[in-house]
Amino acid sequence: MKQTTIFRHLFKRIALILLGVNLIFSIVLLPLYNDKLIRMIAIQGETFSHSTIAACSEALYTEDYSFVISYVRKVLKQSPEITFVTFTSTKGIKIKLTGDEWNVENLDRPFDYSLFKAANPYTIEHVKNIDSEADANEFVFSKPINISGLEWGIFTLGLSDTEYEALKSSYFTNVLVFSFVLLFISLLLLHGSSLKLGQQLSRLRDTANRLANGELSARAPTDAIGEVSVLASTLNGMAKSLDNNTQELRRLARLVEDTNDAIAIFDSNDKIIFVNAALKKIISQTDDYFSGMTLFTFLSHLKVGRNKQREIAKEFSNVDQHDWSTDITISTINHELTHMTMRIERFDIDEVDSGGYFVILSDITRRKQLEHELEVLAYIDKLTKLPNRRYFMDQLTEAVEKSETFDSGLAVIFLDLDNFKIINDSLGHEIGDVVLGEAGWRIQDALRSDDVVCRLGGDEFTAIIKGIKNKKSIGQIAAAILKRFQVPYYCNDRELRVSASIGVVVYPDDGLSTKELIKNADTAMYAAKKSGKNAFRFFSEEMHHDIRDFLDIESSLRQAINSNGLYLAYQPFVNSENREIHHCEALLRWKHPERGLIPPGKFIPIAEQAGLIGDIGKWVFDKVCRQIKAWKFDITVSINVSGTELLDNHFAERLNNTLIEHDVSPHHIQLEFTEHVLVSKEGKNLPILNQLKRIGFGLAVDDFGTGFSSLSYLTELPVDVIKIDKSFINRIPHDRKTVAVSNSIISLAHDLEIVTIGEGVENQDQVEWLRAHNCKLIQGYYFHKPMSADELEGLIKTTNVTLIDVHRIKREKT
Repeated sequence: MKQTTIFRHLFKRIALILLGVNLIFSIVLLPLYNDKLIRMIAIQGETFSHSTIAACSEALYTEDYSFVISYVRKVLKQSPEITFVTFTSTKGIKIKLTGDEWNVENLDRPFDYSLFKAANPYTIEHVKNIDSEADANEFVFSKPINISGLEWGIFTLGLSDTEYEALKSSYFTNVLVFSFVLLFISLLLLHGSSLKLGQQLSRLRDTANRLANGELSARAPTDAIGEVSVLASTLNGMAKSLDNNTQELRRLARLVEDTNDAIAIFDSNDKIIFVNAALKKIISQTDDYFSGMTLFTFLSHLKVGRNKQREIAKEFSNVDQHDWSTDITISTINHELTHMTMRIERFDIDEVDSGGYFVILSDITRRKQLEHELEVLAYIDKLTKLPNRRYFMDQLTEAVEKSETFDSGLAVIFLDLDNFKIINDSLGHEIGDVVLGEAGWRIQDALRSDDVVCRLGGDEFTAIIKGIKNKKSIGQIAAAILKRFQVPYYCNDRELRVSASIGVVVYPDDGLSTKELIKNADTAMYAAKKSGKNAFRFFSEEMHHDIRDFLDIESSLRQAINSNGLYLAYQPFVNSENREIHHCEALLRWKHPERGLIPPGKFIPIAEQAGLIGDIGKWVFDKVCRQIKAWKFDITVSINVSGTELLDNHFAERLNNTLIEHDVSPHHIQLEFTEHVLVSKEGKNLPILNQLKRIGFGLAVDDFGTGFSSLSYLTELPVDVIKIDKSFINRIPHDRKTVAVSNSIISLAHDLEIVTIGEGVENQDQVEWLRAHNCKLIQGYYFHKPMSADELEGLIKTTNVTLIDVHRIKREKT
């Protein structure tokens, strides 16, 4: 194969390498093989000498040399490889036997045995012509003779090297034969491999030729051996990459040609060399029309204004390997004005040798229309679809100007949803959004068609009432809005009741500027919240002081919650018969750094209006659990719970987790609710009360008698304790009607096995009346004022009272 000359050179080199390696290997192994042969001969000599010495030892000892000669001669006849045998005694007697000859001679001097003792147990030496009469080479084997511990002499024998030479000759012959066989087999295998390799390289060459001819799908077989397979895989990778790149270029070319964006490519001389179909469609011309056209001639044909062309010329001179864009307006073949974004970008010199740049024109007419629509949408609240704050400000400014000019009436309403934050946080933003959308619709439904309703943000809404000066009429509108909010909301099979607080201002009585009207309407709205929510208030100057006071307390209260400015006092419940302390109530206290002690009746309503009551409730419950754990005695602690907290779906779960966190039993805590909280419409609080009861909390009705006239709910709710309100206690025992009502309450509770507690007890007459009518548990200043946790602990230690869980008392019926 002429085309495979490389394999001929390969054959020669491999042949020489194999012969050289084999020769070196043979030379290296020859000493080892020679040493092995000598050891084999030594073993033969050792065997012969051992048997001969054993047979002749007695004769040698008695100097019976005739026996020795006779025995050895017989042995020599049977062992032709033994050329001679010699016995040399330490006395100088030497017996030598060879073939048919033997002789005994006395040496001139005795044999020095000590010279041999220092040597090995035997010696062997390859000698030539050791005997003048002999012509062959042989091995001389010598070994000391020791007879029963007597060092008699030395035994020497000669071994023919004929077999040794024959084995060496055989070794070289085998090496030579092996070398040629190995060389033949190797060259034969190499020849076969070269043929296969030649075929594989031929297929690689064919694949490369197909790729060169544009057949990019061609692939080389990868079933080759060694580097050829790697080379085939590499070639296939290159082919695949080339195919992908080509496909990508085709797709890009198709994209450039079919895109809706108009594209023109310019060379380094600012001449058009390519335009796509979209650009040709705009001007309705062919490629020849654009060929050689400069950028600014091109812009002129697009009917771009001269000022815009000058701007482009100025900016384009600064474009250097980066893109620049601007918006232009062109005139199409139909003489329609089209808004377009023009982007100019230079080619990187590494990408295109000749440089140049390209221009892309993108139609943004629709975007311009959408931008205009978005400007309109900028005035609309996305959630409620009502006008937003921006629209409200514009409309209020316009309304104030018209009212001032034409002396027409104008009122502004600020509305804020009550307790919306609780709904949003506890039920989720999805339900909160539904409530906001429904609230906006209800406000609109209560107003006239030409009144403006807007959502400022969050749960705040505003309304601009035009053409009305009469406050009575404005009040009727506000009342109509509140009436709409009395209807419950229904969200995800859940009934919600959300009220609103409304502040109203009238122009120009309550403000001359939009800023002043907004500020005063907001103040009036806060005043409505402070009055108890679900109400509307007209602005008055006195409100500023009240609102400032409200906001100051709210701000300070937030700081107090975060900086431990609140603290708890504990008031014991005492058994009036034996003065045992049964349990106590945790009472929240706040000492303002400037105002001093602020009563709960003042800051708790503010906390509820500001949405802080949930945080305060968490703080109180956590603090009580810590204190129960810190005390070294068992006691039940009552905690007041706000109705707002029950709106949280996770309220019971949160309390239970806090108990687990502090390792406190629920039987150590009694939760107190007012009648208004317990007796909710349609019993919506009953499930959570039952859940709290199952956890193990005690449940008490606080301020009993001040709420609902019907007492039937006591049979339906899981109540353990009722606390007779202080308003009843104060009139006992002198007011006949109060005595009758109180006695009925105690009797009813007794029949229902509910414990009664008199709260706010301050004198002996009240204690005696309550005890006489089977209300033995007393809370009030008569026994103990609220005290700190340490003081309560000290009281228990000094009075040695017996602590009994009120929930475990088995009440005796009288």
